[in-house]
Amino acid sequence: MSLMKIRAFVINEILKGNDSEISDDLNLGESGVLSSLATMRLVSFVEDEFDIIVGVSDPRTRFTTIREIARYVDEKLSEDKE
Repeated sequence: MSLMKIRAFVINEILKGNDSEISDDLNLGESGVLSSLATMRLVSFVEDEFDIIVGVSDPRTRFTTIREIARYVDEKLSEDKE
């Protein structure tokens, strides 16, 4: 579920619907999809949508691909349940 929501946000809000065929494993930083501002928008979306707090250094190390961001979110949600 988180993968689909994150994917939809990246496509609709970051890419403005221009690349609906983006791979879930594409490195978003290296490919130029995520600028610094786009990363902050994505962090804000993730925090609001999933009610989690993203650590200060986490975007740099964990927000690399859509799949990795979804994995990060799932891990944070699991931590909150413990």
